[in-house]
Amino acid sequence: MARIEQAKLFPGLGYAGFIIILATAIAYGMIPAAQRYTWVGWIVGLLCLVAYVVGSFATIRDYFKRRSTRHGASALILVLLVLGILVIVEAISARHSARFDLTAGKRFTLSEQTLKVLKNLEKPVRVTAFYQEAPPEAEGARGLLDQYAYASRRFSFEFVDPDRFPGKARRYKITAYGTLVLETDTREEKITLATEQELTNVLLRVTRKGEKVIYFMTGHNEKSTEDYGKDGYTGVKKAIEDQNYVVRDLLLMRAEEVPADASVLIIAGPKKAFFHEEISTLKRFIDQAGHVLILIDPETDTGLKGFLKSWGIEVGQDVIVDKLSRLFGADYLTPIVSQYAGYHPITENFNTASFFPFARSIRVAEEVPPNVENTELVRTGPSSWAETDLVMLKKGEASFDRQRDTMGPIPVAVVSTIKHETKEAEGEGLASGPEGSTPRRGGGEDKAEESDDKKDAPRPARIVVFGDSDFAGNAYVNLSGNRDLFMNALSWLAEEEDLIAIRPKKREGQPVVLSYTQGRVIFWASVVLLPGAVLVFGIVVLRLRRIAR
Repeated sequence: MARIEQAKLFPGLGYAGFIIILATAIAYGMIPAAQRYTWVGWIVGLLCLVAYVVGSFATIRDYFKRRSTRHGASALILVLLVLGILVIVEAISARHSARFDLTAGKRFTLSEQTLKVLKNLEKPVRVTAFYQEAPPEAEGARGLLDQYAYASRRFSFEFVDPDRFPGKARRYKITAYGTLVLETDTREEKITLATEQELTNVLLRVTRKGEKVIYFMTGHNEKSTEDYGKDGYTGVKKAIEDQNYVVRDLLLMRAEEVPADASVLIIAGPKKAFFHEEISTLKRFIDQAGHVLILIDPETDTGLKGFLKSWGIEVGQDVIVDKLSRLFGADYLTPIVSQYAGYHPITENFNTASFFPFARSIRVAEEVPPNVENTELVRTGPSSWAETDLVMLKKGEASFDRQRDTMGPIPVAVVSTIKHETKEAEGEGLASGPEGSTPRRGGGEDKAEESDDKKDAPRPARIVVFGDSDFAGNAYVNLSGNRDLFMNALSWLAEEEDLIAIRPKKREGQPVVLSYTQGRVIFWASVVLLPGAVLVFGIVVLRLRRIAR
């Protein structure tokens, strides 16, 4: 009797252990609230299985001695081996997969700027997307986030239903569906629009160290960042703020120095001449490794000609004429720029035409200081010329004069890098600024040095000069490549070359436009010929069947 009970007891424990472990696994996956107690089920189930193995050891041993068991074990091992190979292949493909975007507009490819930002991530970024289950918006956001995660292993994301997990929604203070929370170990930001531009902008915000300030010079009738008219710079201001910079105005005549937190100083289209004290302040700013973006319109005397000439930049007393512009619906005083210095970071891989309404020439001077490296950044087409007879130009009677005018291509922008020589002062390498001042750090922050060789190297000053300020005004900033060219120059001046790229563009529909002939062919083929062919085929088959009978 005892033997019968023992023979039934241990198999019963084995079945019970298997059922308990299976039930515990189901509870662990389906009931999140019970996950903290599932360890009890694991232990009880495992003890039952151990008791079964110990109590039925002789039976198990005899079972494994059978020939059928050995064959079955061999088959099981082969199955497990195949499954293991599949798992390894899947793991390798998950880590080293390849994707190809075959759409005409590259809808499923991130912009070059976004890819550079993801490539340069220095710390992990986690995204929590709060969406209800299976709405159409969630699928679009998931596809976009998946592209980011594919481009960088330091970018991860998860989707959370705020209705199922209200505690997590309260912790992040979520008040609306479709909110994305980006966070690092130190910062956290939210967005409610899952687009590439919004996502990349907030990604820059949570990963950027400190705060970079862009100053716009005022006091000389410059372009205003508060002017919403066609000549205003509110569009540029928004583009700069979207790049997560801080925009401020600067009245230099009231300030003894350019603020220490100035990453870039912008002088946009001044109409009045600068005072001598202001030019001296600008020189000190350059000597302290400052970065300046200057946009000078034709027929204006700003007093900056001599200041720029000292750095090897020559401002032309002319107006660029380009009659080819009329083919694009523009005025002949709006030259088209399509030639860029492909070896410079600002215009590398830049192949989009830009339009400069009413521009003057800006070229590299014949004499350039030895510590200055100048590059003519953009040029107009060969059909343009630099007109020097401004009186005849105003009358509309200007024509190319070989003796006085210069035939295109005409340079419209020059970029200058100024390397200050070091000198020994009390055992330290100091820049050759006024009174041995140390180089200025953009953004007002000290940057960690990468090596001992670079420790004493002063930070070079940077200047970018455009012969037109209207190309970045509200009326033209979104025309062709104008916005990207301006923002690329700003990113280079702010020492954020990783942001220099074509920004994400809005996805536009691609309607199918058919000619009259194509439309008629499609109509007759789909409405008449194809149904008629089916009808004729059916009649022929019916007739053949009747004849066969």
